[in-house]
Amino acid sequence: MRSLCLWALLLASLAGADSLYTPQSPFASPFGDRKAARIGDVVQILISENAQANQSANDQTANKNNATMGPGAGLLNFLPLVGYSGNITAQSSGSTSRSASFSTRLAAMVVGVTPNGNLLIEGSREVRVHKDFQVIKLSGEVRPTDILSDNTVPSYQVANAKISYTGSDPRRPGSKAGLLTGLLHWLF
Repeated sequence: MRSLCLWALLLASLAGADSLYTPQSPFASPFGDRKAARIGDVVQILISENAQANQSANDQTANKNNATMGPGAGLLNFLPLVGYSGNITAQSSGSTSRSASFSTRLAAMVVGVTPNGNLLIEGSREVRVHKDFQVIKLSGEVRPTDILSDNTVPSYQVANAKISYTGSDPRRPGSKAGLLTGLLHWLF
């Protein structure tokens, strides 16, 4: 019996069975959360952006002019007394106000890893329905510690974020205005 146990131990050591656990694996624990960590991994970005801008300007100018010319002397004595006086006042003011908010969820792919371990991400989504379209693009840099347990990152934690959204003109859904409609909009 003792020799059988020794024989089993010898065979087990020669087999060299490999473990499924590797210390360098980003998903080392089978019980842990799966988070993006390598090139090709996908992370969900929760985009919630609000922007507001206000601008106002006032300008006021005044100009006063006076000029008088008397009767001429010598050959120019036929000129009567001529005078000019005038005031010019101009005032202008203007203001603009603009606000926008944008919320969506976008899958982005890890396209690189910086020397300090941050993840470079890029993602885009294009949706077309008939002639209406929406295109959302995002790129930036994410710290692995900012990735939540459900593999999401809020957009305010994306460094050097570039987020763009383009879509159809909401005033004219469906397609561009025709030539006659465009001319009427221009005239009125």
